[in-house]
Amino acid sequence: MKKSYLIPLLSALVLLNCKKASSSFSSDSIKPVKVQTTLAAGADSITLKVLQLNIWQEGTSVSGGFDGIVDAIIQSGADLITLSEVRNYNSTKFDERIVAALKAKGYTFYSFYDYNVGIVSKYPIASFKTNIYGNAFDKATVNLSATTQVTLYSAHLDYTNYACYLPRGYDGVTFKKIAAPVTNVDSVLAANLKSTRDEELSAFVNDAKQERDNGRIVILGGDFNEPSHLDWVKAQKDLFDHHGTIVPWQGSVKLYGAGYQDSYRVKNPDPVKYPGFTWAAFNTSAKLSSLVWAPDADERDRIDYIYYADNYNRVNVNESIVFGPSGSIVKGQGYEDAIYTNPFLKPTGTWPSDHKGVITTFSIKTSPTQANIILNKTKFSVGETITVNFANGSADPKAWIGIYETGNVPGASNTYAGAWKYTNGVVSGSLTLTLPSDKPSGSYYVAYFADNVYTEISPRFSFTYGN
Repeated sequence: MKKSYLIPLLSALVLLNCKKASSSFSSDSIKPVKVQTTLAAGADSITLKVLQLNIWQEGTSVSGGFDGIVDAIIQSGADLITLSEVRNYNSTKFDERIVAALKAKGYTFYSFYDYNVGIVSKYPIASFKTNIYGNAFDKATVNLSATTQVTLYSAHLDYTNYACYLPRGYDGVTFKKIAAPVTNVDSVLAANLKSTRDEELSAFVNDAKQERDNGRIVILGGDFNEPSHLDWVKAQKDLFDHHGTIVPWQGSVKLYGAGYQDSYRVKNPDPVKYPGFTWAAFNTSAKLSSLVWAPDADERDRIDYIYYADNYNRVNVNESIVFGPSGSIVKGQGYEDAIYTNPFLKPTGTWPSDHKGVITTFSIKTSPTQANIILNKTKFSVGETITVNFANGSADPKAWIGIYETGNVPGASNTYAGAWKYTNGVVSGSLTLTLPSDKPSGSYYVAYFADNVYTEISPRFSFTYGN
């Protein structure tokens, strides 16, 4: 199942510092960006297909499972593959075996040795890192073009304290039936935090921040063993044995707060019409008893994901689909549902897993992009923190971002920024600004300036301030 594994002259400098307000700055203020863009594929774009697949104890749980993994990779047409439950059984190296098996069928891929998680790539791997937070993650960087790199993370998070079983009337540790479903959301979330999934995702966000600050696109594929806050919503509360609960699952909330987006939900936003179930797969090549964990419950959930983040606004999701058997496990039996459908690819060979996979096809723009800034909303209350996302900017540590009242001209006599900060050499990221309490309500704008001067390097972003 889920088992663990970014010098002007002195006089100009003095003048500039007089015009800016006295806001302090710190590299700690640079945070990941949360930006959603739409990008059409074109001559300056690369199509990149990513597959996430839990391979169920390295394919050993199904007769012909290893060959099924090979066939699934080929059928998916994926360029990058993230795998969960790599085991290196019998003193073998799974990375070498999978690369060799693919080569025998005429496909050239690259990989590296790891345990619990794995990455397979059609692109040569420029660098990799294993054993991130106790083998919960590994990562590999590939060059899509001379100007564009992707760092791919593969994840397999803690399977214990599987709290989404509590509303279904089962214990998330013992997987035994309990007296009654747990429908108190605070209790469910508290139980969820007893796992290490939140710590694992914090480790990922911290590790990936450097990748993003260095201008790389970050993609994360994995078996999270946790649902999404985008699924357990009001529209689903009386479906799939949620028993009326609306649960803001901490893992997906954390990733969205850090600027990551769930590629499946970006392309398929309706969680009822397109639930996207990946657990549990009704795999007819496996014993039914090995697929059932809560025999009196509807076990269907989406716990396998492909997330992405990009500080340069280069990524668009073309398609995101479920890959695997169409059936799921409901109340101890295989169940084919004609009502809740998904964009789907059914396997042509032996399916190796008790999970379904996810395939996301991205368009990634590779040509240079103008510097830009964006706020997460256009109206702020008095005293509210304003997060400014910036992308494709200057690498000079004295590039800066400031807020001005509409009509004021930066650098003009007696015109001061209401708040400002340096970007500290980060070309793409975000920072937070807070206007002083005495600033009047009205119309303001954010401007992005070159290196300690008043030359604006991106379009302005306007907003309303006040109650």
